[in-house]
Amino acid sequence: MSQHFTDLRLNTHSSAGGGEESFWPSFTDIMTVVVMIFLIAMLVLLLNNMELVKRLQATLAAERAASEQVASTSSKNRDLQAQLQRTQAQLDMLRMQMMDMGEERDQLANQLSQSRAALEQSQAAEQQTQAALEQEQAKRGKLEGQLAQASQQLTDLGKEKQKVDSRLTALQGDFSSLKVKYDKLVQPARTAKGKYIVNVRILRQDGKIERFLQGPEQNRFIAVSEADMYSMLDKLHAEHPDDMYVRIIFPDDSGLSYSEAWTMTETLLRKYDYYYRETPLDSPGGK
Repeated sequence: MSQHFTDLRLNTHSSAGGGEESFWPSFTDIMTVVVMIFLIAMLVLLLNNMELVKRLQATLAAERAASEQVASTSSKNRDLQAQLQRTQAQLDMLRMQMMDMGEERDQLANQLSQSRAALEQSQAAEQQTQAALEQEQAKRGKLEGQLAQASQQLTDLGKEKQKVDSRLTALQGDFSSLKVKYDKLVQPARTAKGKYIVNVRILRQDGKIERFLQGPEQNRFIAVSEADMYSMLDKLHAEHPDDMYVRIIFPDDSGLSYSEAWTMTETLLRKYDYYYRETPLDSPGGK
């Protein structure tokens, strides 16, 4: 067979020379195969690592995008919440002022009605007196004492009528002033935007008025006595005299009457709030 075909087996030509010469070429072939397997395995691992790196980069990019979206959403939520708080505070103040204006308007209307009734009575009495005077004059000299008395009554009624007229004019002026105040309420005025906001919550518990204070640096309300409340507000106002915004909160079940709540609100705003220290509560307006 060897005469017709070439023998392609490794090291067959030296097999007759001894076992040591055929051993080393076979070991070299084995090492070559091992190295090739090692290189192939490294290539596979490298490709897998590259795929993992791409996935990790994509995951990190998605996390960054999600974080940016969450931060943007949180900022928008904070802005909306601040705007809602400002609107609620303005509505609460407007509601309290409207209630106070309604009571004052009713009182003035009642006084005006009473003054008109008194004026009508005075006019009727004047007419009656005038009629009696004419009757007395018709009697030509009789009852002269009664005529003098009637004349004096007529004079007194004229003075009373002047007083009623003056009072009516004053009430009309007050009513006009009240209408001006009411019209000014619709104008935007007080705002918490860009201000140093201090929250004050007041309610009655077990028959005792409790007060709680929260500044911008605090994340919760702190219970304080009345003296401590004014002391802390004095200190904060000394640090922020021109931009201190005082938000007064009365819970729905505060247990306080309208008169008590309004008196406390007026006192605190006049003393500390940036807006009401410059614009009186009875003359609403805006900066």
